Amino acid sequence: MEYYPTILTMHIIFAGIWLINLFSDSKLRSFVFKNKNKIGEKKFIILYLTFVNLFGIIGAAGILVTGISMVVLNSGYGFFQMTANHWLAAKQILMIVLLLIIAAFVIPTAKKIRKQIGEDLESPAGISEEAYINLKKLYSLNTIINVIVLINFLFAITHRLF
Repeated sequence: MEYYPTILTMHIIFAGIWLINLFSDSKLRSFVFKNKNKIGEKKFIILYLTFVNLFGIIGAAGILVTGISMVVLNSGYGFFQMTANHWLAAKQILMIVLLLIIAAFVIPTAKKIRKQIGEDLESPAGISEEAYINLKKLYSLNTIINVIVLINFLFAITHRLF
């Protein structure tokens, strides 16, 4: 239990990293949209994919590891115990949903987009309509993820109020 405050602090930091996606996602999308069919468009798409991927991995992995550690170290917590801590069980269920969305949809869609836009960022070749369709799909998936992350965040900061 002596490491619990450190793990809690790290958990909060990882949550902050994941919340950065919530606030930066719309700005990065607007860069991509404003540069549609212009030189540099691919760079903004790669930036969007890299940023979402990097912060998503750091946030999700950090939250997962520190969250599991906190449950193991705190005897008042447990895994999926609705009777004891319904807010925590709801957060755990939402985390599984997040991980499933990421593994089943986000990662494959991002890989498709990277493949579709190609390696050469300076090439004059435009981006296919299929790549735009997948990019819109990725935007929707990221919106769903951001909403679930926000709900989890709200559970975390309000559970003591109820």
